[in-house]
Amino acid sequence: MTHDPAKNGSEDAARLLRQAEELERSLSVDRERSSEGDLSGGRVAQSIVSIARDVSVFRTVLGNVKEAVVGFYTKVLLPVWRVVSPPIVVIFGWYAWIWRRYACVTKAETGERSVSRGRAALLISLTIAAVSAFTSTWLGEAVRFVTIEPILDASLMAASTRTETFYLSSSEEIDPDNNVHSVRGCTTSGQCAEGDAAYFRVRPRLMHDIWKLFRYGNPIYVPDHIVAPIAPGLNRCEVTYYGYRMTSSWTSRLLRSCELYPTMLEASCVHLGVPRPS
Repeated sequence: MTHDPAKNGSEDAARLLRQAEELERSLSVDRERSSEGDLSGGRVAQSIVSIARDVSVFRTVLGNVKEAVVGFYTKVLLPVWRVVSPPIVVIFGWYAWIWRRYACVTKAETGERSVSRGRAALLISLTIAAVSAFTSTWLGEAVRFVTIEPILDASLMAASTRTETFYLSSSEEIDPDNNVHSVRGCTTSGQCAEGDAAYFRVRPRLMHDIWKLFRYGNPIYVPDHIVAPIAPGLNRCEVTYYGYRMTSSWTSRLLRSCELYPTMLEASCVHLGVPRPS
């Protein structure tokens, strides 16, 4: 069989070309894989750096919070506690003494002391009432109505109750739920300055009922009836009240800044029938 050298050379060249192309494709694939590997490694490195940065920021924030808490405790809470702790200890000491004195009974047979359920229940009820007096709940309002308010009102009434002539011009119900009225006027019928102004509150209080009972034998103090003699327009009224009016005295300014206005107990008025000058 005869071999053609030209043909054989052509086949060898074609084979070598195919091998070269395959080698080139193989190298290209290797380069792509290497590039993808480098890119993936870079992303992982970036993620690690980002996490480390977040951890560092979190540790910094946590350290700042810790310093703030420690500073607030040492500079605010601890000094305040040193001031308020002695009276708190005294109050709880009294409370413990009350429990030992009134909640415990001694058995005649054995001489042992034990807690009486009835007395304990009474003391618990009184404790709840005392604590609720410092809240804005209905129970707190009821407790204050029969305890704290009568004491404060009686002290202020004993020190400042008086009857004076005022020219009153208007009354308004400012708190319908609690039946509280406001009354405005002046000490003169003409020009009225701040020191001449009169501003009263009319509200139901237990001491008002007691005052009405001792004065008229009628223990019912009704705010709507108290303001009834004040007709629209200008009225010359004999007003019985307690508290301090809006004057230039430091007592009046202090009470006014706390919105504590004088309270009207009763008024007897003559309607003048003229509007107050502007």
